[in-house]
Amino acid sequence: MNKKEMVNKTILDITGGKEAVAAVLGMSVDSFNNHLYEKKGSRFFSVDELVEMADLMNTTYVAEYFAHRVGHLVVEVPNLAEFDSVDMFDCHLQLNAVKGMLDKTIEEAKADGVFDTEERKAIGQLKREYQAMFEAFMLKLDVLYAETR
Repeated sequence: MNKKEMVNKTILDITGGKEAVAAVLGMSVDSFNNHLYEKKGSRFFSVDELVEMADLMNTTYVAEYFAHRVGHLVVEVPNLAEFDSVDMFDCHLQLNAVKGMLDKTIEEAKADGVFDTEERKAIGQLKREYQAMFEAFMLKLDVLYAETR
């Protein structure tokens, strides 16, 4: 995703669209568009403005954009406040279930020798879900079995 797509995806679901986001950022829609398309001598949005948009819409697109640029992924941090071995067991089962779905989807997609657009999308979504769940599993594992100090 390029930076313009990132902003457009970020504001897609907000009521009021660009007008609402522009108002929150203290600019007119014309000024917003000038920043978005870097016209009339306007620079692209600052990091602070992008963060404000992401916070307003509660999306991860800005984080994903920057993470992708440096070869990283964005995963959700699990809530570890009330956690025990039963939660760990459930997390492990869910991790294995998603891995199984990912493996099955890949095998089915390989059947004709080509991954079409829909297959790539399904594989990508399951891959992200598995990676996020694996990271959550590892964080929970550390919380549950960490040496107390």
